[in-house]
Amino acid sequence: MTGASRFWPWLALALALLLALQTQRLAKFETSHSKAAAAHAQKAQAATEKKAEAVISHGTAQQENTHDYTQEMARLEAGRTADAARIAGLQHDISSAATRNAQLANDAAACRDLADQHQRLATLAAEGAGVVGELSGLVEKRDAQVGLLSGQIAADRRLLEQIQ
Repeated sequence: MTGASRFWPWLALALALLLALQTQRLAKFETSHSKAAAAHAQKAQAATEKKAEAVISHGTAQQENTHDYTQEMARLEAGRTADAARIAGLQHDISSAATRNAQLANDAAACRDLADQHQRLATLAAEGAGVVGELSGLVEKRDAQVGLLSGQIAADRRLLEQIQ
C-alpha cells in the first residue's frame, strides 16, 4: 500500500465525519427553527384567539346596546302615544267644558231675562192696581201669576246654583 492509498480511507472517513457533523448541525438548526416556528405559530394563534374573544365580546356588547336602544325607542314611542291620547282627551274635556259654560251662560241669561220680565210684570201690576180699582180681581190673579213665576224663578235659581 502506498501512501496515497492510505490517504483515501482517511479522507473518506474525515469527509464522512464532516458530513455527519454537518447533518447533525443541520438537524439542530431545523429543530430550533421548527421550535421557533411552532412558538411563533402558537403566539399568532393566541393573538388570533384573543382578537376573536375581543370581537365576540364587542359583538355581544353591540347587540346588547342595540337591544337596549330598540327597547328604549319602543318605550318612548309608547309614552308619546299615551301622551297624545291624554292630550286628545284633555282637548275633548276642554271643548266639552266650553260648551257647558256657554250653555250655562245662556241659561243664566234666560233666567235674568225671566227675572226682568217678572219685574216688569210686577211693576205693571202695581200700576194697574192703582189705576184700575175695579179690576182688583184681575190684579189678584196677576199677583198669583207673579207668585207662581217668582216660585219658578226661585226654583230655577236653585237649580242653577246646584249645577254650577
